[in-house]
Amino acid sequence: MADPQRLTVVHNGAGTVCVVGEIDAFTSPDLEREIESVRSGASPVLDLSGVTFVDSSGLRVLVDQQQRLREAGADLVLHAPSNAVSRLLELSGLDGHFTVDH
Repeated sequence: MADPQRLTVVHNGAGTVCVVGEIDAFTSPDLEREIESVRSGASPVLDLSGVTFVDSSGLRVLVDQQQRLREAGADLVLHAPSNAVSRLLELSGLDGHFTVDH
C-alpha cells in the first residue's frame, strides 16, 4: 500500500477522482486501481491539479487506462493538470492523446 503522505486519491461520487501528491513507481498501482474502480463504461475525470510529481510509471498508468477506456467507447478526462503533469505530457508528446479540461 502506498504511503498516504505521498499520494491521496479521493472519489467525489460523480466519476471524478481527485489525485494529490506524487505519482511514481510506488504509488502508480494505487492510482491504477482507483481509476479502474470508476471506469465502468463512463468517462472518468481525473482532477490532477494537486499532483506535485509524476514519473514514467504514472504516465504508463494514464496511457493504459486511456487505451482501455477508448476500447470501451469512453475517454479519460484529465482535469486541471498541474504543471508537473502538463510538462510530462508535453515532453512525451502525449499532450494531444488525452482530453484535457482546464
